[in-house]
This record gives sequence, C-alpha cells and structure tokens, in this order.
Amino acid sequence: MRFLWIVVGAMLAAVAAEGVLRLLPVSMPLQRTSNVERWPLQNTEPHTPYSYSLGWSMRNAHRGVTNNYGHVAPFDFRAHSHPVVVVGDSFVEALMNDYGDTLQAALGRRIGAPQGVYGLGVSGLSASDYVAMARLARDEFEPRAAVVVVVDGDLSESLIARRGSYHLVEESGHLRLAYDPVRVDSLATRVRKAIGELSLHRYFQVNLQFAPENLLTMRAHPDVAAHQAASPLDTARQRRVVDWFLDELARGFGIAPSCVALLLDSDRYAIYGPELATPRKDAPDARRYLIEEASRRGYRVRDLDPVFRERFARDHIRFDHYPIDRHWNGVGHRVAADEAYRLLFGEDTGGRSACAAPGGA
Repeated sequence: MRFLWIVVGAMLAAVAAEGVLRLLPVSMPLQRTSNVERWPLQNTEPHTPYSYSLGWSMRNAHRGVTNNYGHVAPFDFRAHSHPVVVVGDSFVEALMNDYGDTLQAALGRRIGAPQGVYGLGVSGLSASDYVAMARLARDEFEPRAAVVVVVDGDLSESLIARRGSYHLVEESGHLRLAYDPVRVDSLATRVRKAIGELSLHRYFQVNLQFAPENLLTMRAHPDVAAHQAASPLDTARQRRVVDWFLDELARGFGIAPSCVALLLDSDRYAIYGPELATPRKDAPDARRYLIEEASRRGYRVRDLDPVFRERFARDHIRFDHYPIDRHWNGVGHRVAADEAYRLLFGEDTGGRSACAAPGGA
C-alpha cells in the first residue's frame, strides 16, 4: 500500500510540475512540416507557436509563432514576390533573438522594405541543404538577390547522410544531391499533435540536457567530443563540396552570382580570447578555398572574421550570447546585415548593383 501511495504521489507531482512548466518558457520545438516535398522551404507547420530558452533557469527566453511558410517571421511570405532571401541554419532561424534583431530584419530596414527580405533559416541545415532551399525558393519566390550564411560544419556535414536532410553522394565520379525523407506520420508524432509536447519532458531533455543517450555517451566515452573535434578533416572531399556548391548555388536561385552574398562566420570565442578557441569541423584550407573560388566566380563574399575582430578591438562588444550560446546576438546580426548590404547594394558595388532591392535601394 505504501508503494502505491508513493506512485500516486509521484504522478500527482509530475502533473503539477507539468502544469507549472506549461506556464513557463520551456524550450519547445517547431513541428516539422508533413509536406516533405516542400522541406526546407516550408520548414514547419504554419502558424505554430514555439518557445525558446536555455538552461535550468530558462535564460534568454523567447516566444513566437511561425508564418504561413512555417518560418520565423512576423509577416507572411508571398509567392512570386521577388524578395531578397536570407538562407542559413539556426543562425538565420534565430529563435534565440527577437525578429527585429535578426539579419533579415536589419537588412529589410536598410533597403527600406521590412517585408521584402525573407529569412529562410532552418536549424541543422548545411551547404547541400542550402542548394535545395535555393531551388525551391527560385520556383516559389523568384528572388532578386540572396544572402547565404556559411558557418563551420556546413561543408563537412554536407557529406553525412542524415534522415530528413539533404546530403551529397558520389555517383559516376560526381557529387549528387540526395534526400532521405523523415517520417512525420508516426504514432508519436500524431500523439504530440493531439495533446502537445510535454513540457516536463522537454525541460529535462532540452533545458537540462538530461537524456538517456547523453548519459550513456558521457559514461561510455567521456572524451568522445574532444576526440571527434581533433579528428583529421578530409580536405580534398570538402574542396569538392565547395566546387559543387558554387556550381549549383546561383543556378539554384536563378540569379547571377553577383547577386548572391556569401557571409562566412568565424570562431568568435577565439576573438574574445585565444584560450576560448574551439576545434573546427571544416578544414581551414577548404574554407580559404571557398572564399577564393567564390570570389573568382563572381559571388559577393565576405569573411566576417576580420570584421568581427576589428569591431571587438574597437568597441569591446560581443556578437553572440557568450558564454551560454554561440549564436549571434543582435549586434552580430547587424554586423552581418551591414556587410550583406555593402556587398549587394552599397559601396562594394561601386553604385552599379544589378540586384534591384525591394523598395528601390
């Protein structure tokens, strides 16, 4: 009988905890779209609420609702509207910032068309996904210009087959884009849609990072992360990814390379202090090759590392949510937006931009 009362008490405590956590900004995921053919252009289900926070104390909390394409924006996107599109991973998705503090919002203000810049960011994307996104955006929106945010890992991760993502496979001596759709009609998915995510589960899994797979990995291989970070990088294969990426990107968007701005992020923590530097996923040589080859092919390219370094030396401000989150904060996004504007519409074009921006900038 005592055991029964213990079980009942635990269940009541769990119900009470669930009720309390539902009122708090527990990090709740975006529900992936069931229309797999349109992913990642349509990222998640439209008009779906989400919340974001970090750690046990739910720091840097943000809430919002996706738009008609399942992206994070306070306005709906319109087909065949000829916008400037901003493509990237979680840096562009930017759940950890208010929309007004994002690259796409800042660039929209610069060109005088706040709703003329579409942020097409999805957590976990890589260079292979960016090309798939470009092709879908071309047919849906007919963009006049594009900004692509390239972060560490975008090259190497394009060669890894991941369920629900695009990746590159070898075929007859060439790289080919492949896609392995993820099932979105499973029983677990249907239950979540019916009753919603359990806040208690998400709090333990995401905010506390308390998941069985994490514990098993830590116990069995305590140095696995350090070992993986120090593994040799296949530079030659990453250089092939660069060639494929640059061959396909502007063609995917349906615009000239001169209307595509590539912004390469850097290890900003290393700027704050050399001891904070982290191992790179992409080979430095492949990164340099991307910058040189993209410039040679007519893309507009900016390595943000010297830009961040100069600004940090001058103003001693940080560009991310250091030390809890490496994603850009509002300052980082504004720096990136300024560089994108210069590349596509500003002084870097010599006043001869062929990429007419919404609003006539």
